[in-house]
Amino acid sequence: MTAPSFVKRVVKTCLRIGKDDRVSILSWRHMLNLAESFAMECKKADAHVLIEYVSDRILYDSVTTLPIDFLETPNPFSLALAGVATAIIFIAGPKNPERQRGVPAERWMALSRADKPYYERVLKRKVRMVEILLGFVTPERAKTYGFDYQAWSKNVKESTDVEYEGMQKLGKKLAGALEKSKEVEITNPDGTDLHFTLENRTAHIYDGVISEDDINEGAIFAELPDGAVSAAPTEASAHGVLVSNLSFPQAGRVIESVSLSFEDGRVKSFAGGKNIEVIRNMWIKSTGDKDKMGWFTLGLNPKASLGFLTNSIVRGTVTIGIGENRELGGNNSSDYRLPVTLSKPTVNLDGKIIIKQGRLMLK
Repeated sequence: MTAPSFVKRVVKTCLRIGKDDRVSILSWRHMLNLAESFAMECKKADAHVLIEYVSDRILYDSVTTLPIDFLETPNPFSLALAGVATAIIFIAGPKNPERQRGVPAERWMALSRADKPYYERVLKRKVRMVEILLGFVTPERAKTYGFDYQAWSKNVKESTDVEYEGMQKLGKKLAGALEKSKEVEITNPDGTDLHFTLENRTAHIYDGVISEDDINEGAIFAELPDGAVSAAPTEASAHGVLVSNLSFPQAGRVIESVSLSFEDGRVKSFAGGKNIEVIRNMWIKSTGDKDKMGWFTLGLNPKASLGFLTNSIVRGTVTIGIGENRELGGNNSSDYRLPVTLSKPTVNLDGKIIIKQGRLMLK
């Protein structure tokens, strides 16, 4: 997969940029060359473009030295752009996550609160938005999290350059199964025994393309690589235990596992393994519907691998999220989101097993 073909796919196929589109490109400094490639491809499609960049220095100096009341104040320039743009390309970062260690949770959550009005404006205007995860793939991040940089880079490129038609076909089948079902049971060998209900909500297929149907249904966000089906459950229906057997990186640390117990639809205990306090403290400092189940995701991508940053798109996995879920048609409003991915799950919909120990039974 060459960079030019990748850029063209995002502009022409994923976002479908055309005449009179107004494209806001937000990039980290280390990815400015890619941002410029996106800008030129958008201009070739007769779109207007603005590139905004942020750097590791700006992020870390701001979050460690500025007053919290300033950090949680929405950026008026970003809000203005969200009111003008018809499409947004966000190239992920920062380059080096190591300095995230030691930053107090309340400071990260202040930044999250500042972003909330931006998110709400994008959601209300149905601005289509794609996040390019290739920006995360740096030697510095690989070193911080203990990843094999070459293997990680190779997997991100391969799982982005996937055969989308087959993934779309499977996604439609899984979405149909979710939309017809009410009772969901999820188990895995590590202790998960979780029950919840689905209520006549649209299941969104994340296949790397934001179509007109997606926009009409509110599914305006995409990540590349992509590949998942998600639905908002009945928020207050969850009961049981969710235990992840996968480690994942957050705020400069590797979180070894997460264990959540639900009673009467709310999180009653938030535990886990090594470094769990990193995300638990953020959860404690957050606001809104942070303790309600927000989304239910089934992975579709046949080329994505476990162990990096895209566990939720790996075919055969299940991800349960808590917190904000309005982009899925749910009712949770929060400045917090946490996805918890399970490997080798068994998923039962109204008495029918559709995933058995990580193997899709619905084909």
